[in-house]
Amino acid sequence: MTFSRKAAALGATALTAALLLSACSGKTATVQPSADADLPKVAMLYGTTGDFSFMDSAYKGFTDAQSEFSFTPLDFSSPNTDDYQDRLDLAISQGAGLAIGIGFQYATPMEQTTEHPDTQFVAVDIDKGTSIPDVTTISFAAEQSSYLVGVAAALTSKTGHIGFIGGVDQPSIQNFFVGYEAGAKSVNPSITVDTTYLSPLGDFTGFSDPTKGKEAAASMYAGGADVIYAAAGGSGQGVYEQAAASSTDAQKNWAIGVDGDVYNQVDESIKPFILTSAIKNVNVAVEDSIKSFLDGSLEAGEQDFDLSNDGVGYSTSGDFLDAYTDQLEKAKQDIIDGTIEVPSAV
Repeated sequence: MTFSRKAAALGATALTAALLLSACSGKTATVQPSADADLPKVAMLYGTTGDFSFMDSAYKGFTDAQSEFSFTPLDFSSPNTDDYQDRLDLAISQGAGLAIGIGFQYATPMEQTTEHPDTQFVAVDIDKGTSIPDVTTISFAAEQSSYLVGVAAALTSKTGHIGFIGGVDQPSIQNFFVGYEAGAKSVNPSITVDTTYLSPLGDFTGFSDPTKGKEAAASMYAGGADVIYAAAGGSGQGVYEQAAASSTDAQKNWAIGVDGDVYNQVDESIKPFILTSAIKNVNVAVEDSIKSFLDGSLEAGEQDFDLSNDGVGYSTSGDFLDAYTDQLEKAKQDIIDGTIEVPSAV
């Protein structure tokens, strides 16, 4: 069954109601019901917006889809890191025909929720090679985009010393690092690459602590790094701020964003210090999933987004990479062609 396109966003006429997640001690999720109760329901389960990266991109895909297609959006946003199963259960109980979980944290709940005959599941940003029965899993070749920003970092660095700050010490984030390091060393084999993670495996607070990100960046810049790549969600904001705060007339420090085009999201005062961003087109994955669900073509199984299908890439906002365009585009094409094989941690 195919549903008609809309001329205006559903959000303009939506009512907003707070639903109590009784199973998780008073935590709440937001539902935005449409005026037409007969429309199919699509739930998006995610963290909070304002991270200049992953969640903002996912939310854009969700809202863009609302402008494009007819469905009832169920917005299950929560800052909590322990209610993934509760939100999934709530989506099912609210009659969602499609539940989209944003983040690898939804892999286990979706695998363990075996009875959902009326709800299709999509898990966005799951490690490549992860197979979950009756679930559409979407992975991104983060190591490929990270390789390209690593090339950019090494070409830009004046000190031969760069850094990486990851949100959580786990394989999916280590994957960003190994790609970044490989790209940097392809330009300068002797380059120093500092690395740190803001929280240990299983502790997801490393994705939402800008203060900790800022402190880690301050230490790296003070230690001689002049370019830092932040794969740390909302904590990256602290890294971007510190790049600006620690720069002097004698040395300009750079930050590299992740997932979204950070240059276009930060304050004007910070823009001059955002070298580039490793792009992950989460918005495209979300919108495509909704479209496929509505037209009946969504199937369970793995979907891979990489450089070859524009699922990942790097940003050029600010024009700071103009001098290196040829080298970056050659590296990109070499990865697509298989001439360069980027290492992966997953």
